[in-house]
Amino acid sequence: MRAAAVIVAAAALCALLAPAPGTFKADRVSVTYSGIGEPQAEAIGRAAAAARCAAADLGYDMPEGISINVTCGADQRSRLWTDGRDHFELTAQSEKDFRKPAESGIFHLYGMCHEVGHLAQYRLIPKHDWMTTAAAEGWAHYLGSRLVDAVYAREGPDLWPDKYDYRADGMARLTRQLSSARPDEVAAGAGLWLELAGIVGERGIPAIFRTWGAAEADPADPGPALGKALLATSKDPRLAAWWKKAEPVFVQKRERSAFAAKTATPAQLAGKPAELAHDDGTPAGKMSLTGSGHAVRFDAPSAASYLVGLRIYGSRYGAQQPPAENFHLWLCDGQFKAIADFALPYSAFERGEPKWVALPVRPTLVPQRFFVCAGFDPSSTKGVFVHRDASAGGDSFCGLPGQPPQPFAAGDWMVRPTLDQAKAGPGTLRKK
Repeated sequence: MRAAAVIVAAAALCALLAPAPGTFKADRVSVTYSGIGEPQAEAIGRAAAAARCAAADLGYDMPEGISINVTCGADQRSRLWTDGRDHFELTAQSEKDFRKPAESGIFHLYGMCHEVGHLAQYRLIPKHDWMTTAAAEGWAHYLGSRLVDAVYAREGPDLWPDKYDYRADGMARLTRQLSSARPDEVAAGAGLWLELAGIVGERGIPAIFRTWGAAEADPADPGPALGKALLATSKDPRLAAWWKKAEPVFVQKRERSAFAAKTATPAQLAGKPAELAHDDGTPAGKMSLTGSGHAVRFDAPSAASYLVGLRIYGSRYGAQQPPAENFHLWLCDGQFKAIADFALPYSAFERGEPKWVALPVRPTLVPQRFFVCAGFDPSSTKGVFVHRDASAGGDSFCGLPGQPPQPFAAGDWMVRPTLDQAKAGPGTLRKK
């Protein structure tokens, strides 16, 4: 009992000593923070504001404002991500994570610049599923390194509370990385973007991104359309030579399934739909996945099984009115290659309390082993929370078709396909 009292008292003391939550506002940047002090929050906000301003000066489409949420606590892990539009999320375990990088191993000032780099790219190329890690992270590393130098020029040497020369995190570091015998994937990608800037100029890249953002590229092989769009921006022969090097590094193909997409009319089906499920029906958490999707693997009960719909337990978040856009459901084969893509309106999900949402699709034949995947392209202001149960059965994944699916260990997604069977006897089923 005495030991328990000591533990409770210690916890209470820690709570009293923890920095009070607060908000810091800089130029078009708002930082909401808990578990860190105001000096760290101010440095983060000022760095993001300076990076945003520098990116806008280069011609990138920056948001009207950037919101940053910082959470520091023993139950957190060091992580930084952006929704690609206007929001950053930073988590850390303790105040030690906010010491200078030489002691913490964490580069917060560079991190803000890196995420602004992602905004610069993703806002002009909303559909960027074709990008490899070298293309996306390499770009954020390149522009982020440039922005570190710009932040230093604007904010000076005293920006970070635990003072250090953060110019070392900018182009000086990238230059050193590129001089190594074997730069890693991200640094090598950054080097290719640096080469492009040498051809078209720093201010010429936003125009290329806008052109790519408007290009109609085949997900199975986006390279030709992207290359055509790129070369239309300039007659400089160096651009074609650059693309010849960059395309195999930057562009990933999403191989289509060899399984034929065969559809049926309701009259050709038995009319006895049955639902498959791995989850236990009890929600234990929810997630919205940026740049990914909620995928579940199943085995069909027969060779004549047709997907006729899905049910997803979830709810929409964001504005009261749903966005005037679609989300996507995919039927994939056992290798997670797309067989069919179903676009459905965001309005199918209501805002607020979660519930089972029925989503009918055109009846489509499934292979013996198949995946269903839901992708909502979410942001901080719009998306769908998909719920999971408490125990993972090994059949839930994160990812988008054409990429290796990543096992989801926190539970089973509450995503359930409904199958019907083809009628026995005469009847012609159609190839899509």
